[in-house]
Amino acid sequence: MTTLAAEELTQRSKPAPRQGGGLSDRGVRTMSIYASTLIPDRIKGPDGKMVDVDKSDPAKFLIPMDTARRVIQAATRSAYADVCDLPELGKANFKTMLAAEQGKQNWTQEQIVMIETLHLFATSFFAGKAAVPIERDSAPSDWQDKVVEEGDGPAQKLVLPPAPECPPERKAQVEAAINAYVASAGAQ
Repeated sequence: MTTLAAEELTQRSKPAPRQGGGLSDRGVRTMSIYASTLIPDRIKGPDGKMVDVDKSDPAKFLIPMDTARRVIQAATRSAYADVCDLPELGKANFKTMLAAEQGKQNWTQEQIVMIETLHLFATSFFAGKAAVPIERDSAPSDWQDKVVEEGDGPAQKLVLPPAPECPPERKAQVEAAINAYVASAGAQ
């Protein structure tokens, strides 16, 4: 059951469509671009005090495509935890993903900020809580009731994707998938 739940939860963010569906490289780049616009001006430093984030060189925040994809996969699980009212599992999922990423590379502070911000944006997007700008009439048909007009320019529509549903069997799958992810990361 855990394998099936994990497959279902990551289906939307599998590597490249040529492998059977999921989020394409272009989708990963697009989500990363949107997330980069949300990088905060100030963050907590190692000593707990707030420090300014230097955003003058966006290249400092770049992370590899494979890393961005892993972050988005984790965000998909977090979004399901949010929709299924499992906040503690969502937090555990995020902390596990962040610890795993910190253990894989010597990330700069800016790259860690990008990883955290990408996770936050993707979680909000997949949970149906983050609007993105779109060209007029380009939203998928099942998103049309989520399109909001804003201004008169060519890309002045914002769209919220529909939030996934969480019937009881989905909630059980989400719990199993996140618990398996957290346990597998602890075993490594």
